[in-house]
Amino acid sequence: MLDDNVSDQAEVTANEKVKSLFKSKEERQPIESNEKNVWLNRILVTLVWGSIISGCFYFVGGGEVEVSSVVAIAAPKSQIFDLLIGDLTSWPEWNPTVSGMPENPAEIKEGQSYEVTTSLFGIPITETWTVDFFSPGNGMEFKIESSIRTAVLSVSVESDIGGGVLNLYYKTTYRGLGRMAATFILEDAMLNKMTANIRRLTDDFPPPPPRQGGGGRRGGP
Repeated sequence: MLDDNVSDQAEVTANEKVKSLFKSKEERQPIESNEKNVWLNRILVTLVWGSIISGCFYFVGGGEVEVSSVVAIAAPKSQIFDLLIGDLTSWPEWNPTVSGMPENPAEIKEGQSYEVTTSLFGIPITETWTVDFFSPGNGMEFKIESSIRTAVLSVSVESDIGGGVLNLYYKTTYRGLGRMAATFILEDAMLNKMTANIRRLTDDFPPPPPRQGGGGRRGGP
């Protein structure tokens, strides 16, 4: 008798499984609808948390950043300025944020502006760089304006025993979407990269011309 009951229950279970395979669309729809609702809820929760986190980055990640660097370069001051700093077309070679300068930039002078292409995480950005200070042979300072930041970049070089001393100063305030990205930008690392690039490029400089002697012996009266 017990065996008959077990057999009957197994047969009923098997029949129910077979019937479930042939349910009508109307019978299956509530289950499919519930699954879709679960996924929609997950997506909605993800979007909400993403917005909250982005908002935190916006308010916490923004603000002003100021960094500076003073390093010795084993190259004459005149070469560092003439071949790198004073030649705007060479800036993409040593400035990691600059990816494009005008091919034939106007003469460098105070008040002159240039359209410079920079990048943020590989995304090209067009900025306006205005010369705020220029001392030929010594250094210059730019004011930088774009949709994501305002900044000041000062580059100068001084003479020193055995070469020159490079002075870099960078101050920036991110705004808009740039404030969220600012959390991941390391300005100190950027200045270190500038210095390393300039040192690498100065290694290929031609040797400076020898200084002229003091001349011959003065004649008597």
